[in-house]
Amino acid sequence: MITRRDFSRLSLFGLGLGLASCTARSQPSSLSTTPLSDQADLVIWWEQGFLPEENEQVIQLVHNWEKQSGLTVNLKLLPVDLIEQQLTKLVQEPGNPKLPDVVYSVGVDTGIAPKLAWRDQLMDLSTVIASNHTRYTDVALSHVSYRNKVQGDRSYYALPLWQADDYIHYWGHLVEEIGFSSADVPVDWEPFWQFWQTAQTQLRSQGHPDIYGLGLCMSSVGFDTYTSLMMFLDAYNVAVVNSEGEFLLEEPANRQRLITALDEYTRFFLDGYVPPAAMDWTGSGNNTSFLDGRILMTQNLTLSIPLTQKLPANSYNQDAAKRYQQIVTIDRPRKLDGTTLPTRKGIKQAIVPKTCQHPDAAKDFLTYLIEPKNIGQLISGFKGRVLPVMPQLFENSLWSDSTDPHLSTALKIYHRPSLTPYEVVHSAFSEVHSQQLWAKMVLKVIQDKGSPTEASQWAIDQIKNIWTEWENWV
Repeated sequence: MITRRDFSRLSLFGLGLGLASCTARSQPSSLSTTPLSDQADLVIWWEQGFLPEENEQVIQLVHNWEKQSGLTVNLKLLPVDLIEQQLTKLVQEPGNPKLPDVVYSVGVDTGIAPKLAWRDQLMDLSTVIASNHTRYTDVALSHVSYRNKVQGDRSYYALPLWQADDYIHYWGHLVEEIGFSSADVPVDWEPFWQFWQTAQTQLRSQGHPDIYGLGLCMSSVGFDTYTSLMMFLDAYNVAVVNSEGEFLLEEPANRQRLITALDEYTRFFLDGYVPPAAMDWTGSGNNTSFLDGRILMTQNLTLSIPLTQKLPANSYNQDAAKRYQQIVTIDRPRKLDGTTLPTRKGIKQAIVPKTCQHPDAAKDFLTYLIEPKNIGQLISGFKGRVLPVMPQLFENSLWSDSTDPHLSTALKIYHRPSLTPYEVVHSAFSEVHSQQLWAKMVLKVIQDKGSPTEASQWAIDQIKNIWTEWENWV
């Protein structure tokens, strides 16, 4: 049991939780230096949770490690954007006492770890992983094998903790209102997207005049636009980079596929099937619009949307049990050529800055953290929003309800083939992420009224410049 004294010893930031974590993360906060920070044996920066239970579990786990190790911890729960901003600044100052020893956030895998590993600014965590190597999935391990340009090698410069997949949700009762069932939702690419456009037209004529058929994000905030756009690029077989890290997007065939995919993606917005607000959505924008009934379907990076109906009573779950069943979770459609469209899994990771003050304590804590009992306890706080990267953890009763429609779909998607993230193949793409170039390419079309050809060429030029700079970095 954590006492009030234990709780007050922690440096807690931004514990007011909104509908989705990106809302809370976007709130400004400042990183304070306290006497505790200087005296602690370990400093941890941890992303503030979407659910209160997520914060409670990490606090409890840290407390347990303190008791076992006899060491003290300064735990800071911080917004994602603050973690990236402050860490990027502090790693440029080796030996800075403010540098944390352990860092976790949802953005580590896309914008932080690949970049810092490339620059030899992260500790190699191979020895930490070694004790549990056989427990991990191959996908999890492949996603933390980053290239170090300085050392000229690849190694495990991050620690895999759990996995996030993306899901498509729609309102089943609205589809039924217009005479369809879940069995009528097509699985082939073009009919799949046409279905939601047709549904919008019919629903608007039957008492839902303001509903939009598609909840595809179009903004340059968060990860949602990137996630949805990549699904389109993958469906069109756009090759961005090969397994050796060579840049392929500028090749004529890939350039044309990019133009075609971007044209289709943005056309939904321009033709009125995506709400105008999608251009300004934060990470919670599509969640809120969906739960308010303003959009028929959307794509999301976790099961947060249906799981809002299992939270304590709030304005979005007044009829929770009924709404939980009305929301339908489905897999991606097939690619245009009829083949399976692989997923793009997000392996969420912890890292240790190479010049941190307490490297041995950091490794000891992380070794403790990934013991199955401990990491399983931490994952349980997510209430099913994320999935384990150690298959044995599925033995937990949390995953055993085969009648849960969302969980059963999530487990099927978990086992589907996946693509290696661009930023793992070549760390330059972490900078592409940080600059939101893929989303800005979308905005070039829908906001600046450029053509898909112009926007695609702009993105190719920008990405190629970054890739070249990183290749020539010494």
